[in-house]
Amino acid sequence: MTRLFKNWWDRLLFRDRGIIPTPRLLFLVAGVGVLLTIISVWRYSLLYICIATALVIALSLLDLLFSPRRKQVKANRVIPDELERQKNHSITITFQNDSSYDCMMRMVDQIPTSFQTVYPFNQIIKGNQTTTITYEVLPLERGKFSIDRLYVRYKSKFGLWEKQKTFSIEEVAHVIPNLTEMNRYLSDPQKYLLHEGVKIRKQKSGIGEFSKVRSYVVGDDPRKINWRQSAKLQEIMTNEYEPEHGKYVTLLIDCGRMMGVELTKGNRLEKVLEATMATAAAALKNGDYVSVIAFSKDIHAYVPPAKGLEHLDKILHAIYPLQVDPSESNYQNVLHYVQLKQKKRSLLLLFSDVHTFIHEDSMLQSLRQVRRKHLFMIIGIEDEQLQAKRSVYPSSVSLAMEKAIAQKQLQFKNKQILKWGKQGFSVLEAPKDRLAVRSISVYVDQLNRGAL
Repeated sequence: MTRLFKNWWDRLLFRDRGIIPTPRLLFLVAGVGVLLTIISVWRYSLLYICIATALVIALSLLDLLFSPRRKQVKANRVIPDELERQKNHSITITFQNDSSYDCMMRMVDQIPTSFQTVYPFNQIIKGNQTTTITYEVLPLERGKFSIDRLYVRYKSKFGLWEKQKTFSIEEVAHVIPNLTEMNRYLSDPQKYLLHEGVKIRKQKSGIGEFSKVRSYVVGDDPRKINWRQSAKLQEIMTNEYEPEHGKYVTLLIDCGRMMGVELTKGNRLEKVLEATMATAAAALKNGDYVSVIAFSKDIHAYVPPAKGLEHLDKILHAIYPLQVDPSESNYQNVLHYVQLKQKKRSLLLLFSDVHTFIHEDSMLQSLRQVRRKHLFMIIGIEDEQLQAKRSVYPSSVSLAMEKAIAQKQLQFKNKQILKWGKQGFSVLEAPKDRLAVRSISVYVDQLNRGAL
């Protein structure tokens, strides 16, 4: 009995094969039943009513003859290889109707619950034709998701009965971090950094790699005038230099407990991954070597240093499955791992929770050893709630206490950041929407200063 009930329940929930009555048939039977009941008051008995109702239902089964058989309906699904988080993507379903009958179709795809979608309703599938249906999905979580079922219901033009069919179409959806920030930088680096007040400028006094010879303009350094080309072209020409390529940049991604703090959209780790891809794109476009290490209490992912924009694909496929680890992060372990893997001088840019990091006074000795060879910086996301509490108007005693505590915590944090700064370690925080641009500006600033 339980198994029979489950089969019927699956049938009602779009998860089985078979036939089911449509609302049109139910209204038809109910209307006939009410009409016969009224007539039976004067003439017919209840037996005649039951016989007439059963006859109507039996005649309605003829409707199934005017709809395609299950073997005559085929389906195929096309999903993009990579879906960006918090970005709409199209999924295409192609139906092939090998019968001569048109049908009205509705479907439910086995999309994960972390996807937002609205399925198309009552699509007409022409007989002996192929019909393509497209619907939008909005992934909310990263990861690898398996999609292998497509549930379909279709009915004839009379619409009294619906046939159900389940297609087995195995697909894998790879949901990657949102790459909007990375694409914005690649399209126009100077415009991307405009609001940060950082320019990708040339180095001073001809230091760096020679780029080209161009016409002299007001404001250029006279010491960079190319006198030979000026005499040849009868026009003042100057040498242009750019920062040296081939530097090493190591991006450290903290996946520990504090990176699971929820933001408006996603959590801290989501924003860090977006900033990582944008910073990696900036360094690779400049011709530098980029490596990535993801960690919590253990090392979760390592991408060896390489250059060229094609290296972005390797970084992306290594970090897109990362999830928050409920354990605390082991910073000393990752610093030791960096020293083993990165033999050349590198910019170590750590994406982590600043409040947790600055309390690790025991790390100072390890960082001093790292600083002898590498340039170390840490960048995190500002605590929105703490900033909001500090700015609130103290209209009551409780609000005044909350504001005082928030100010005290911020003062302590600033004091610790100043302490770390005196030791030669830069500690920065940025709003969640400015993390990517701030991390790129930090990298560009180090290039402009020649720190690497």
